[in-house]
Amino acid sequence: MIRYENIHKIFGDLEVLKGVNFEIATGEVVCILGPSGSGKTTLLRCTNYLERPTKGAVQVGDVKVDSASCTKTEVQALRKNSTMVFQNYNLFRNKTALENVMAGLTIVQKKQKNEAKEIAEHYLNIVGMGERMNYYPSQLSGGQQQRVGIARGLALKPHAILFDEPTAALDPELVGEVLSVMKDVTRTGITMAVVTHEMDFAREVADRVVFMDGGVVVEQGKPSDVFDHSQNPRTQQFLRAVAKKE
Repeated sequence: MIRYENIHKIFGDLEVLKGVNFEIATGEVVCILGPSGSGKTTLLRCTNYLERPTKGAVQVGDVKVDSASCTKTEVQALRKNSTMVFQNYNLFRNKTALENVMAGLTIVQKKQKNEAKEIAEHYLNIVGMGERMNYYPSQLSGGQQQRVGIARGLALKPHAILFDEPTAALDPELVGEVLSVMKDVTRTGITMAVVTHEMDFAREVADRVVFMDGGVVVEQGKPSDVFDHSQNPRTQQFLRAVAKKE
């Protein structure tokens, strides 16, 4: 479960998040949509305190952190409950795919190398990277690097996994392979928050869609309700604009 309670985030004179409130149930897949600058990536980064909210509380699993009184220990506990897949992969360039997945297991979870290697191999096989686990990032396509990033996140066995526009940096022909892996991940029952511009993906896999604009949640509901029967003019405008680009 992920819960956002009155989340505000201010950068200088710019208020990016203006009181966000919603919850993602355990095992639910929620796709967060919206135009650039709507605050959706900032909200995702606030989930595990890569950005500290200016105001409000975040809960992931059984760990709740209030920005007004949080401690380093609480933030560390929050981060253990979730992991993020970034749009630019964030792999260690000097480590193989296997070593990249092992890193979090040995450094963060303090597992022995043999155990970490076994776990890493398992998840690399799940995302279809078993035959390339000894390749370095420079030897992999963008789609393959992103699959390594997904394996790295899954290997930590978090309560929730956060996807920040995971296909945004990919060539169009590589998008499908990453979305296919993400669809497989949705079947594992893990809680997922996905910031994405892939409307077809959101329609197909999301249990719920959240549309943000101007730092607030404008509308949310089942994909069919939001895409086909939107009640908010701003949502309708956004979806029409997206449809014209496709």
